[in-house]
Order: sequence, then structure tokens, then C-alpha cells
Amino acid sequence: MRNAEVKPMRVADNNALVGLLTKARLEEKKDQHLAFSVRLATLSIHAQKKEYSSVEIIELLRKESERFENSAREIIA
Repeated sequence: MRNAEVKPMRVADNNALVGLLTKARLEEKKDQHLAFSVRLATLSIHAQKKEYSSVEIIELLRKESERFENSAREIIA
């Protein structure tokens, strides 16, 4: 492809772009933490209503941990 013309790209303000990306990452992290907190609260309410034993609560947490692990694997893949 000898006829391809390469033009340099100009970014008005590199710091502004980095700032936007940083803000987006922080917002995503905040949303993830909130979702995790809500999920833990839901599990604890469920366990309390069902009057789960400590063994049942541990099993509930183990299954939830597996769910998060599988979700993380899907994101990486």
C-alpha cells in the first residue's frame, strides 16, 4: 500500500483526555463498589430472614464468591 497517506493526529489537550479517562475509571470503580455493597446487603437480609446457620451463611458466601470469580473471567476473556 504505497498510496496510503499518514496524517499525524493532534490532541488539543492531552491532560484533559487523561483527566476524562481517570474520572471515568473512578466512576466505574464507585459503581462497582456500590453494586457489591448492595449485593452483600441483599445476601445478609436473605440469610437473616431464612435464619441461616453459620455453615449455611458460609456456603452462601462461597457460592457468591464463585459467581463473582466467573464474572471476572468472562470480562478478561
